[in-house]
Amino acid sequence: MRALAAAVLLFALTACSGGDTEESSDTKPGFDVPTGLTLSDPGTEKKVGESLAIGYPSAEDEAGTALALGVTKVVPAPRKDLSLYRIPAGMQPYYVRVMVGNRGPAEASFPEGLPWWLHVAGDTLIPATPTPGGFSKCAPPQVGRTMAAGTTAKGCLLFLVPRGTAVESVDFQPGGVATAVRWRP
Repeated sequence: MRALAAAVLLFALTACSGGDTEESSDTKPGFDVPTGLTLSDPGTEKKVGESLAIGYPSAEDEAGTALALGVTKVVPAPRKDLSLYRIPAGMQPYYVRVMVGNRGPAEASFPEGLPWWLHVAGDTLIPATPTPGGFSKCAPPQVGRTMAAGTTAKGCLLFLVPRGTAVESVDFQPGGVATAVRWRP
């Protein structure tokens, strides 16, 4: 009798857990994803040099669009490149080369700029440091407050990291931490 009760309980638990898994994997984007493009889920990790696509500002947004993103390099910046500028003591500058492409169908809006962050040891996020106009060694991607569908921008972001702190990832984070996709060096 106990064996029968245990089998019924196990069957009931299996049936309940199976339904939840199927429901969460059938999520469909709220906008028409361009043909041949597959959207990555928040939390996706890639290696530097690889690219991915996300729904922006989220895949569920009916007015959203598909962004193709990539990080091609993460390198310490040579101090001589920045000799004309004042770098705070104890900081190591990094160049991060990125690509952003709006694959459509809608215009992308970046009211606060591109949401790129450098994730360093200690679970700390560091924003990009603005570079002065004419600084050709690390010119940022030319993206304004909006980006039309079908356009692509490549460029470099400058980050200042406390010396001796390990870089864990480059994050594109359009919302809270749970929305981030990451590139590991």
